[in-house]
Amino acid sequence: MTPHGALEHVCATTGATAVRAEALSGGLLNHVFRVWLDDGRTVIVKHAPPHVASAPHIPLDAGRSAVEAAALRFMDGQRTPRLLGAHGSTIIIEDIGDQVDLAQFLADGGHPRLLDHLARWLRRLHDGPRPRIHNLSVQRTRLEVQYAPAADWLAARGVPDAASLGARLARLGTRFLGPGPVFIMGDLWPASVRARSATDFVVIDWELSTCGFRAQDLGHLTAHLHLEAAAGRLPHHLSARFLDAYGTLSADCARDTALHRAAELLARTVGAFPRADLTPGQVDPIVHHAIHLLRTTPGS
Repeated sequence: MTPHGALEHVCATTGATAVRAEALSGGLLNHVFRVWLDDGRTVIVKHAPPHVASAPHIPLDAGRSAVEAAALRFMDGQRTPRLLGAHGSTIIIEDIGDQVDLAQFLADGGHPRLLDHLARWLRRLHDGPRPRIHNLSVQRTRLEVQYAPAADWLAARGVPDAASLGARLARLGTRFLGPGPVFIMGDLWPASVRARSATDFVVIDWELSTCGFRAQDLGHLTAHLHLEAAAGRLPHHLSARFLDAYGTLSADCARDTALHRAAELLARTVGAFPRADLTPGQVDPIVHHAIHLLRTTPGS
């Protein structure tokens, strides 16, 4: 979808008169646009191609757009944008403005108690009612792109037990196919959390949500807090603070949280989605930490 296509989509599906559209940066999975209406309001248009927008060689079910629409209906504006329309693989949502993301908020001196509020909100989400959403196609893609290839990533770096370590992550990805017992956001990383203050935030980008396992949300965010610390943007204790605020975990959840954290650290350094801002001197300790988690985390 192009900006002109986004503008035409809003006109055709809502009856409103749209006057301008621009592509927004930062989206990895979808094409995202801000569209101005003739009354001065703005809306966000998200179009899901049948692949990862930033990596077209990686197929990804365009049905994730319908999943996001269902999740936003379920959340009903509770720490989320409101859904304004859903048509095929394109949705129109409330424009929440240009709040900074979680990492930038903290790097700019925002109070870290935002993590406490986020953790407690996430616990209520996980422990609360569930919609009937099972995002199997996306979880299969994650198995194929994030968990199953880890053995090859480690082998390429000369890790002697790469096969057995990778097998742990392949088993994790298979368990995460679900359906699981709780509703998860599915893509909880700093870019998905938009901060207004230390107590006010909005969570965006729900296309990977599913009834799954809380460890995927917990491991994902703590992996990215670790990456931000390794890049020198944030202090190193924030992952522990977030988990402390979330509360007690079962042994199985603690294990799977650590394993998913390792998988995400590998994917973002030597795997499918490496961060361009990390130097080799920063990448090596992150990979060593991921390997340490895989070798020392107890359980299957």
